[in-house]
Amino acid sequence: MKILSVNIYGYGKIIKQEFNTNQDFIQIFGENEAGKSTMMSFIHSVLFGFPTKKEQEPRREPRMHNLYGGRLTVKFKDEPEPVEIERLKGKVQGDVKVYFKDGTTKGEEWLTKKMNYIDKRTYRSIFSFDVLGLQDIHKNMTEDKLQEYLLRAGALGSHEYDEMLNAIDKELKMLYKRNGINPVINTELQDLNDLSEKIRGLEKHEEEYKTFINEQVKTLESLNSKKHALNQMEMIRKQKMKEVMYHKDIKDWKALESKLNIEPVNFPERGIERYESLRNHVKQTAKDIGLRQEKLKTLIAEIQHVKLPDKNMISYLEALQKEEPEIKQQNMEAVRLSNSAANLENEILNLQKDIGWQEEHPDVDDSNIVRESVQSLLSKYDEIMLEEQYLIREIDHLRADIKQLDAEIEESERNQIDDGRMKKKREVLDREFELVEKKRMYQLIEKDYEREKRERDRVKNWQAALIITISIIAIAIGVMFIINNSYLYGGLSLAVGAAALFILVITNNREQDTLKTDYQQEVDTLQDEINALKNEYDINFDIDDAKDLRQELKGLRAKRNSFSVKLDDLKETLSVNEANQDHLNTQLAEVKGNLKVNPELDDKYIVDAIYTIRQIKQKRHQINREQQELDNITKNLNDFDTRVSEEVSAFGIHYKQTSIFHEAGQLSSKLQKDESMYYSLREQADLLENEITVLEERNAASQRELNQLLDYVEADDEEEYYYYARKHSEYINNVNRFKELSDKLDEEHFDYDLRNELSGRLLADLKADEDNIGAQLDNLNEQIQLEQEALVKINNEIKLLESDGKLSELNHLYGMRKGVVQSLAEEYMSLTYIRILIETHIKAIKDERLPIVIEEARETFEFVTKGRYINVIYSDEGIFVKHKNGQVFHPLELSQSTKEMLYISLRLSLIRALKGYYQLPIIIDDAFVHFDSERTKTILDYFRSKSDDQVLYFTCNLNTSIPSAQTIKLKEKTK
Repeated sequence: MKILSVNIYGYGKIIKQEFNTNQDFIQIFGENEAGKSTMMSFIHSVLFGFPTKKEQEPRREPRMHNLYGGRLTVKFKDEPEPVEIERLKGKVQGDVKVYFKDGTTKGEEWLTKKMNYIDKRTYRSIFSFDVLGLQDIHKNMTEDKLQEYLLRAGALGSHEYDEMLNAIDKELKMLYKRNGINPVINTELQDLNDLSEKIRGLEKHEEEYKTFINEQVKTLESLNSKKHALNQMEMIRKQKMKEVMYHKDIKDWKALESKLNIEPVNFPERGIERYESLRNHVKQTAKDIGLRQEKLKTLIAEIQHVKLPDKNMISYLEALQKEEPEIKQQNMEAVRLSNSAANLENEILNLQKDIGWQEEHPDVDDSNIVRESVQSLLSKYDEIMLEEQYLIREIDHLRADIKQLDAEIEESERNQIDDGRMKKKREVLDREFELVEKKRMYQLIEKDYEREKRERDRVKNWQAALIITISIIAIAIGVMFIINNSYLYGGLSLAVGAAALFILVITNNREQDTLKTDYQQEVDTLQDEINALKNEYDINFDIDDAKDLRQELKGLRAKRNSFSVKLDDLKETLSVNEANQDHLNTQLAEVKGNLKVNPELDDKYIVDAIYTIRQIKQKRHQINREQQELDNITKNLNDFDTRVSEEVSAFGIHYKQTSIFHEAGQLSSKLQKDESMYYSLREQADLLENEITVLEERNAASQRELNQLLDYVEADDEEEYYYYARKHSEYINNVNRFKELSDKLDEEHFDYDLRNELSGRLLADLKADEDNIGAQLDNLNEQIQLEQEALVKINNEIKLLESDGKLSELNHLYGMRKGVVQSLAEEYMSLTYIRILIETHIKAIKDERLPIVIEEARETFEFVTKGRYINVIYSDEGIFVKHKNGQVFHPLELSQSTKEMLYISLRLSLIRALKGYYQLPIIIDDAFVHFDSERTKTILDYFRSKSDDQVLYFTCNLNTSIPSAQTIKLKEKTK
């Protein structure tokens, strides 16, 4: 299987892209996040289905695109044409269709069968290499683990069987361990032993219970024995009833036995039918013989009137007729060749006119060297003409662009802003910025100032209240002192109170709030200056736009200079091109002279003129060949006319080329008709003679058989023969009746002695025995009923003893736990059996496949190690490698990269061993990032030269030694 192209409609980040992969080795290069993993996942998804939730792999459905899926163009080795595999969004794994070249389509079932039912996981484990798989080799493996890893790579390719064995071992350990405590079966067995101990403890204290149990058992045994006797008596009674029912048949059987105890009548089998059939046959045969003898006489008379023709004459005429197609074909061929030669001459004349020849020139050189040189000149001429057209177009475009740039420069210059206005615009912008900053600062200062002012007012109010309180207290104390005639202290207190009030009046003057007024005046002044500038100067424009206009003008002027330089270069190139064109025209004129064609012939038709010259020469050779062939055919026709005219004159036929075959055919048909009639009449006569002889012999045989039938029974005539037939029929009926009764009695098991015994007894005696047995049955039924009543009493006593329910509950629980243990044991044995089957299957695969894989791996390992290791050895101890110096190494002793080489060699050998089952492309996902450049080159050379399968190599390190035709480069951002 080979992937020819990958067409991604929409998958992850890749949208509407197609990649050509029609190579045996493809390097797919891309940096990180370029889409390598997406493209690799897309190939897996188209072949095996989109990822499901169980696979724990991203589905990569596009977020900005409706289509999800794509198409692979694939070439299968057993298909004549490539097919297209398309998978689109539908069910969970997508809807897949396979398109063929003839228009037919197939579905998922066809694709699965074509890939031999391989699934995605198996494909990745065998045909896909990645760096993680190689890193597993170096995970601190012991000798046994490394050997098992390598053996699995060569025999199975995947970890599925090991995962299954590990899962089974885990389940087995969870179920049972030999000396375990926590496993389920160990726990259940311990609980079962505990229940058994409890049951034995309860049974020791229930001797009375055991006594009733013993009585119950004895009563049951007695009851069962009586029931068994009752059943036996029932069988005896049924036998007696059967003997009474068949007593009459037994009597008839005995009577027939007496009648048949004589010698049987000897009579032929189907004697009557055979006798009557033979008698009728003799009569009919005599009539048929008479009719055939009359017909024979008539045929003999007709034969005498028919003349038998000469066979040599017929043979010659038939041979002559067989030559008719060849002669006609030669005549037609002669006419065709004449016409063909004339047509070719006309075609040669027309071809000469096309190239301007007046006559043929066979010596003109029309070789491939001349044709290729002309094609080379024409190719150069076409290139020069295309370049000239390109240059002219570019010059015209540049002139138009320069003209347009001049207009744009002029327009841009008109739209420019002068430096004075730009300066005032910057000044206004600076002042506006300053105004904004001052307003923002004022707002911040105003908030702090208001907060401080409120704090100061609060302190002053507290101080005023305190002073007023002190003044009131002092004045009150002074008043009290004055009232008490203590004027000194009263005066002092009043003076203190008055002083405090005076201080309060002095200190309570509110400070003037000038801060807000100053800031507001400054802002208003700045605003007035800005307005004055705007009114005085025309600055109503965007300064960034003005800068852009200046920059744009500068760019237009630079672009205009660049276009002027480019225009001068193109004019100089155009002049060189015109000189080359003149030189090529001179060379083409020389070619026309050498070919001797019309000088006015257009240059592009020179190659056609060479082909025309070749056709003229070929047609001239063909005319010569056909003329020689026409001469040979004419000679053959003349020889035929001479020979046949002499030969047919002997038969009285006048030779004429146009009618000789018709006359020969008519004469041959007449002679063949006479000969056929003669032999037909002769054959009919011989047939009648044979039939008459056969009929006479059959008639004689029938007569002899009639006599044998009469002699068989020693009968003298037909009446006596019919008498013996009646006696024989009566005997046969008795025998059949006897056999029927015997079979009937055998089915009812009446043997010979019992039949003789019963045939001698009377029916009344048998009925009396039947009544006696019925009486015994009634007696047994009464005894059984009494014992059942006793058993009911014993069971009631046992139920009273079991009323606490502990013993029965424990017995029931013991039975349930025992059933659980049995089911767990069955599950344990099933898992053990499955494990043995898997191990046996793995061993069978290794024994069958590993020797083949190891044999293939030797050559591969020697190639990738460049001859340092010359052999890979497989024995009971595992896999070993042999160095070119003769030493044998265990894989654990090898270097990291050599172990990886050995692993890759085993995987590649496994792929070749599975060639008869799977032919799928190999996918490599940067598996060689740990290799040095030399080892990487070696392994890539192996894939490019030695691998029979297609290899898709995804990498982020571009290998420049691989041709670009075998390289696909993915862009970092794909839309």
